[in-house]
Parts: sequence; structure tokens; C-alpha cells
Amino acid sequence: MSLGQALKQLRKKQGLTLADLAEQTQSHVGNLSRIERGAARPSLDLLYRIAQALGFSITDVFSVAENRHLNPRQVALNAIFISLLEEDQLLLLEFAELLAKRTSRPHGAIHVDTRELPVDSEEENQTDCN
Repeated sequence: MSLGQALKQLRKKQGLTLADLAEQTQSHVGNLSRIERGAARPSLDLLYRIAQALGFSITDVFSVAENRHLNPRQVALNAIFISLLEEDQLLLLEFAELLAKRTSRPHGAIHVDTRELPVDSEEENQTDCN
């Protein structure tokens, strides 16, 4: 996939029009359209501004262009993360680190108690009456 096609795909995933992207990147609609069609190539500075406006890194853009498959959930999470307040980003990062720790523990380290829970005598009596 060409760089222009990758930019178009990412722009559409974000629900942006060329006019929206042009405004955010301080570029012109015609210029962005030529880039997406492959009739022009963006400068590195413009490519950085486009990637930033789309909520991606330049690496992400090139990954799409090189047909490396991006996980759609990862793309969605990245877009949400960028839109959060800084304190919420930190909270989400802490949560992700806790999840990573949980999944890195060997299964033998997880203990599940198999004993039956005690039944409350009132509940037992109600069950006996029914």
C-alpha cells in the first residue's frame, strides 16, 4: 500500500474529512488530496503533523503503508489514550501494567480455593421450605 493510501485509510478510520485534516495540519485540502492519491509526497514535517492529527506516530503510518497488520483494538486504544486527560492517561497506564503483571504470572502461581462456602442458616431454612 502506498503512503498516501495509508494516510487516507487512517484518516477515514478517525472519521475525519480532508477539510478537517487540512485545518488541523495547517495544510490545504488539495495538497492532502494529492498526497492521498499518490500525486505528491509530503515533507517530513507535514507527515509528522498529519500523523499527529490522526492520533498516530509516523511509525504507525509507515507500518500501515508497509502492510504490517495493525490490531484494530490497539489502534482504537491508542486513539482513546491520546484523547484522555494526562491524569487519566496515567491511570490507564497503571491499569495496563497491572494487567500485564497478571498475565505474566505462571498459571501454577494462581491458587483457587475449592472448599465450599458456608451457607447462612436462614437461607438454608428458606431453601428447605420451598
